[in-house]
Amino acid sequence: MEQALGLPFVFIVGILTVAFAGYLAWDVLRRDTGTPRMQEISGMIFEGAMAFLRRQYQTIWMIAIVTAVLIGVLIGLVEHNTDLGIRTAIAFVVGAAASSLAGLIGMYVAVKSNVRTASAAQRSLPEALQVSFRGGAVSGFLIVALSLLGVAGIFAAYGGAVDPGKAPFLIVGFGFGASFVALFAQLGGGIYTKAADVGADLVGKVEAGIPEDDPRNAAVIADLVGDNVGDCAGRGADLFESTAAENIGAMILGVAIFAITNNPAWVLFPLVVRAFGVIACAVGVMFVRGREGEDPMAALNRGYWVATLICVIFLYVSTQTMLGSIWLFFAGLVGLITAVAFVYITQYYTAGAWRPVQEIAQASKTGPATNIISGIAVGFETTAVTAIAIGAALLASAYFGTLFAAESGTIPAHSGAIFGTAIATMGMLMTAAFVLAMDTFGPITDNAGGIAEMSQAPESVRHITDAMDAVGNTTKA
Repeated sequence: MEQALGLPFVFIVGILTVAFAGYLAWDVLRRDTGTPRMQEISGMIFEGAMAFLRRQYQTIWMIAIVTAVLIGVLIGLVEHNTDLGIRTAIAFVVGAAASSLAGLIGMYVAVKSNVRTASAAQRSLPEALQVSFRGGAVSGFLIVALSLLGVAGIFAAYGGAVDPGKAPFLIVGFGFGASFVALFAQLGGGIYTKAADVGADLVGKVEAGIPEDDPRNAAVIADLVGDNVGDCAGRGADLFESTAAENIGAMILGVAIFAITNNPAWVLFPLVVRAFGVIACAVGVMFVRGREGEDPMAALNRGYWVATLICVIFLYVSTQTMLGSIWLFFAGLVGLITAVAFVYITQYYTAGAWRPVQEIAQASKTGPATNIISGIAVGFETTAVTAIAIGAALLASAYFGTLFAAESGTIPAHSGAIFGTAIATMGMLMTAAFVLAMDTFGPITDNAGGIAEMSQAPESVRHITDAMDAVGNTTKA
C-alpha cells in the first residue's frame, strides 16, 4: 500500500468504525427495557455510574491540565526546544481526551445494555447474548477507533506525511496522556469495585432481614456500579493506552528501518495493520449469534475465530504489499497465535468446565484456608503458562526478524529482531476490538443477572442470565 493511500485508508477505517459502533449502540438502545421494576433498578445503577465518572473525570482533568503544562515547560527547557514542548503537551491532552471520551461513551452504552439484556433474557438466550455482546462491542470498537484516529491524526498534524521519520517522536505525548487516564481509571475503578463488592457481601451477611441481593442494601447497587466503572471504563482506558502506546512504539522502531530504506511504509505499517484488524473484528462481531441450548462461550469463540482468520489474511496482504517480506508475516502470525493462546489459556483456568476451577471448588468443601491455597496455586500456574507463551513469542518473532534482516542485506540483525517483535505485537493487537467487546460483555451480563435477581424475574430468566454471567466472568479475565 503506497504512502499516499496509507493515511487516508486509516482515517476512513477509523471513521467507519465509529459509525459501526454507532450502529451497534442504536441496535442495543432500541431494544425493550423490561418491566418497571427492572427499569427502576437499572436507573439506580446508571445514576451511580454517571456520578462516579463525573467525579473521577473532574479529578483526572484537574491533575491532567497541570501535568500537561509541566510536561510542556520541562521538555521545552530540557531540550531547549519550546515547539517540542508545546507539541508534546498538546498530544498529551488529546490522548487523555480521547481516552476519556471512549470510556464515557462506552460505559454509557454498557450501563444502558444491562436492563435490555435482562429483558431479552425473558424471551431467549440468543437474543440476550446478542444484546449484551453488541453492547460490549460499542465500547471495544470506540476505544480502538479513537485510539487509531488519535494516533493517526496527531501523526498527520505533526507532519507525518512530509517527514515520517520525525513525526513519531512528536506523538509520544499522546500515549502518555492515554496512560495518565488509564492509571486513574483502572486503579480508581478497580479499588471502588472491590470495596463495594465486599461491602455488599458484609451487609448481606450481617444485617438481619436483608438478603445479599436486595436493592435496599445500597452497597448492592454500588457493587453493580463498580462492575461498570472498573471492568468497563477502567479496563477500556487501560486497553486504549496499551493499543496507542504499542502503536507509537512500533512506529518509532519503524523509523530505524525507514532511515536505511527511505520507505515510509515501515512507519505507516502499524497504523494500517490495526485498521485491517478493526475491519476483521467487525466481521467477527456479526458472526456472534447464539443458539438455543448452546454454551454462550461457543458463540463468542466462533466470532473470535472468524475475526482471527480474517486477520491472518489481512496481515499477509499488508506485510507483502508494504514490507515485502514473508518473514515479517510469520512474525505477525506469531503475535496472532499468541493472542489466541491467551484467550484459551484464560478460558481453561477460569471456566467451570475445566480442572483448575473444579479443583478450587473441591478444595472449598474443606474450608476457606484450602480454598485460598488452591486458588493461589492455580493463579501462579496461570501466570507461569502465560509467561512461557510470551517468552516463546518474543524469541520466535525476534528470530523471524533476524531472517528478514539477513534477507534484506542492509538492515542490521538487531534492528530486524526488534522490529520483528514489534510486528508480533501489532499482530497480537489486531483482535483487540473483539477481545475488549468480550471483556465489556462481562459487566453487562453481571448487571443483567443482578437486575433479574432484584426484580424477582422468573427462574427461566435467572437461568439464562446465570449462564451468561458465568461466561462473562471468564471473558473479563
